[in-house]
Amino acid sequence: MTNAPSFIRGRAAEVYVKIADVEECIEFMRKAFGVNDDKGFWRFSVSRQFLAKIGAAFDAEETSDAIKQRALLILLEHMQAPANPSEASKIDEFLAQKCEGYRQSWQRMDVAQRFLGGENEKVDRHYRLIHESVTQFPPEQRIDLRKRFPDLPPLPDDVPARGRMKVAFAIIAGFVALAVCAVAAWLAARRRKVRKAA
Repeated sequence: MTNAPSFIRGRAAEVYVKIADVEECIEFMRKAFGVNDDKGFWRFSVSRQFLAKIGAAFDAEETSDAIKQRALLILLEHMQAPANPSEASKIDEFLAQKCEGYRQSWQRMDVAQRFLGGENEKVDRHYRLIHESVTQFPPEQRIDLRKRFPDLPPLPDDVPARGRMKVAFAIIAGFVALAVCAVAAWLAARRRKVRKAA
């Protein structure tokens, strides 16, 4: 209910997360993470409740590996475009504990870079520490979580490379088209010569 006041929406969401099972919560939070009016601050207590619920289920080994993967995936997807630093901080803490490889991942580096020099000194200091904790690993030791979660979106640094590849493919396609045209013209000229000779 995106048209409901944020305090009503927040309380209703908390109640749902409390009574729903883990799978229902995952699907609900997938939608809730997409509602970022007021920078998602309405969702802060809901996110914390969701993290507590799935964290307890993980620890008690009450969920299958497939469900764990789905829960981690929606958190990682949300962290590729976090709404606010407070919510992102809690999710980062959860992923650092529950998601293997996250601590030294390129995805965590990207989250930290998004908030560096941000809203205030406290936020900047927090994310600078996260950034430093990832940069202590040399680039060849950093982990790209897309190998484990193929549905994750590309990292920002991938976009220019993809753009350059598109340009390169376009140039190659242009050369191929020119070559095809040249061969077609040569064949047409040769046919004309053969007809004249006949």
